[in-house]
Amino acid sequence: MNWLKNSVMPGLTGHLIAVVLFFLSFPLQAQELPELLAGGKWTQESVADCITLYQGSFEGNLFAANQYLCILEVAPGARFDIVPAADETLETTSALAARSGAVAAVNGSFFNMRPPYGSVNYLRVDNTEVSPNVLSGVRKTRRTLQQTGAVATFYGSLYMLKGDALGRWERDIEAEDVVATGPVLLAGGESVPVAGDRFNTNRHPRTAAGRRADGTVILLVADGRNALAAGLTMAELQQIMAALGCRDAVNLDGGGSTTMVVRGAVVNHPSDNGQFDADGERPVANAIVISLR
Repeated sequence: MNWLKNSVMPGLTGHLIAVVLFFLSFPLQAQELPELLAGGKWTQESVADCITLYQGSFEGNLFAANQYLCILEVAPGARFDIVPAADETLETTSALAARSGAVAAVNGSFFNMRPPYGSVNYLRVDNTEVSPNVLSGVRKTRRTLQQTGAVATFYGSLYMLKGDALGRWERDIEAEDVVATGPVLLAGGESVPVAGDRFNTNRHPRTAAGRRADGTVILLVADGRNALAAGLTMAELQQIMAALGCRDAVNLDGGGSTTMVVRGAVVNHPSDNGQFDADGERPVANAIVISLR
């Protein structure tokens, strides 16, 4: 495994929870890590032939704070899908993973937490539009920063895309599943400027998806809102995704939604219950799930 692999944009428009280990787990060697992440205490777990889980805790030495990261490195060979909650409901990421028979999953994009439930961003599943973007402004034409990019599946592969100036660009993406999200962190190997609003500059739990040129996908969750895990600003999240070798990366929904599930177990510390354990899952509107082809 080479954390420092470069890539090229593909052609597409003490209080750690006890984690059930299904395969041998061992500490990562510091020389295998990018310098930014080398100060953590890491474990590595083989989830499947093409999927590896890394979990790292930092004691005040990642952005001068305590942090806890979970990273799924998914080599080509797995299948990705975007799975919505049932109509007019929300479901936990672990429930969506179980219903899909998925080996792993992370929470997806932004949604209404009160009725009417459902995605507030454009969502397409199996070539059928489920939700439009909820736009702001007097004429309802203004996008939020959380609608400037997208995650899309094309024949089971996962891509991160940056939007353009056209108002309906999501509908032009050739993909089975699409969910708008943002902000975009990296595009074609370049960092995308991050706005200076509180959503970006305050530390929160974060979820992100990125892709290297060889097709390897990186899914990352960073815990937060706890003394043992401060969470990340958007700029800090951007730095980590770049350090992991992603040329394209986007932010997904974070905060209490941030969840990673591996073989039926929540492996991070969702923050909705205020505890540093696996029991604080928040029901969400959609998830990115991984299955074996």
